[in-house]
Amino acid sequence: MPTLTRSLIAGLALGVMTCVSSTALAGRPVAEVFAADRLAAKEPGATAENDENRTITIGGVGEVARPADSMRTSIGVEVREKTLEAARDRAACRSQAVLAALRGLAIPGLEIRTVDISLSPIRESHVAHGDVTEPRIIGYSASSQLSVTLRRASPAELQAAGSRVLQAALASGANDVGGLEFFLSDRAEARRSAIAAAVQDAQANAKAVAKAANVRIVELQSISVAQQERYAFAQQMKGLGGADGFPVEPGDVRVTAAVTVRVAFAPNP
Repeated sequence: MPTLTRSLIAGLALGVMTCVSSTALAGRPVAEVFAADRLAAKEPGATAENDENRTITIGGVGEVARPADSMRTSIGVEVREKTLEAARDRAACRSQAVLAALRGLAIPGLEIRTVDISLSPIRESHVAHGDVTEPRIIGYSASSQLSVTLRRASPAELQAAGSRVLQAALASGANDVGGLEFFLSDRAEARRSAIAAAVQDAQANAKAVAKAANVRIVELQSISVAQQERYAFAQQMKGLGGADGFPVEPGDVRVTAAVTVRVAFAPNP
């Protein structure tokens, strides 16, 4: 047998004897060591799976109501005339009258700004014997839109101001008056209160699930808050009131928040 072959066989034999000898010194068979290694490799995965399965994920909703402290409305003028110049001049005159009337109310903190001015032709199409002729211009439309806002006022002040604004606008020539929208000037406090209520609701829901399943909650693992909250604005629809003017009721603004919680549970002892 060649010298190189004899050396390789001797080396392999020595490696096997060393492996068996070290295992024997540990007092454990080789098969037992391999089995323990496989079990150790699987154990972390099995534990994570059990932890994952022993959780409750559930949502909660919270809602709070706060008295509105601000209002806004849109007030517009629209006119139609045969010529562009006539439509523009008439709309400008009426818009100035509306603006003067609103400023004349002298309501502290009332914000008035122009948000839109438009001029457009009025076209008419004619159909005869199935043929459609080129639309012709028969007049012009001119309009102007104002945004009126009052912030940080009491419900009584909003009620009085809203009625006065609508009456003054119509009396001075406005013919496109939107409804009053009541809102909160600062929604941060209401938002936080709604989130807190949503968390409490989610925890109560998780406890109800745990009780029904005959398990106990051991840990709150995570809370996820929805990025968007819903705000139910109080609105006063447009419409004529009685002889005393427009009935205006600011009402409450409702803020709704949603969360999702994840809790760990364990079997009851």
